[in-house]
Amino acid sequence: MRHGERIRHGQEIDVEYEQFAQSPTFRFAFTVAGVLTWPLIVPLALIARASDFVFRTIGEVLAVMPYLLGVILRYEFYRWTLRRCGENVIIGHGTIFLYRDVEIGNHVLIGMYNVIHHCDFGSYVLTAEGCRFLSGARYHNFERTDMPMALQGGKLRRIQIGDDCWIGTNAVVMDDVGVGSIVGAGAIVTAPVEPYTIVVGNPARPVRKRTRSDTGQATPLAG
Repeated sequence: MRHGERIRHGQEIDVEYEQFAQSPTFRFAFTVAGVLTWPLIVPLALIARASDFVFRTIGEVLAVMPYLLGVILRYEFYRWTLRRCGENVIIGHGTIFLYRDVEIGNHVLIGMYNVIHHCDFGSYVLTAEGCRFLSGARYHNFERTDMPMALQGGKLRRIQIGDDCWIGTNAVVMDDVGVGSIVGAGAIVTAPVEPYTIVVGNPARPVRKRTRSDTGQATPLAG
């Protein structure tokens, strides 16, 4: 979309996402800008190694930095602190990582106001605004009634978002999402999503596969 171009009501226009079509000049400038932040970011990253509490505190401060400056600062901080943070990763305003033990692949766009627990992301993943990535669905044991649930502990596990996935606005993901899958806006994922599957609803259910028919459209699931 060209700068200043207005979309009319009901109109659709073709766009290319600049993050994935950057010129060599832009990439070089982004790299240089990142290096210039190291006098600030490297000491913060070293301090963040003290504990997940310190890591989260610094992450929450950087989460509210405005767009261009924030994108650079957040990328450099997480590149130095997460288990892995690949090339060309954009982390939106307000997004929080609760733990350092997270891996992110290359060419990933994590939208605004995401909350990420123990979750790894493949490459070419897109997440929209307000997504939640939880460490499974068993945070709190509740079998006993003779003591409060808050005192019964729970179970956490790592989940995985595969390569080439698109997670829609306000989705809640509590299980693995297979390669090439789409999670619809507002969907609640409580069971594994098979590769190349489109799921919607609460709980999320499959509605289509991304295999192509002769018409070039996504193929409906049988039944």
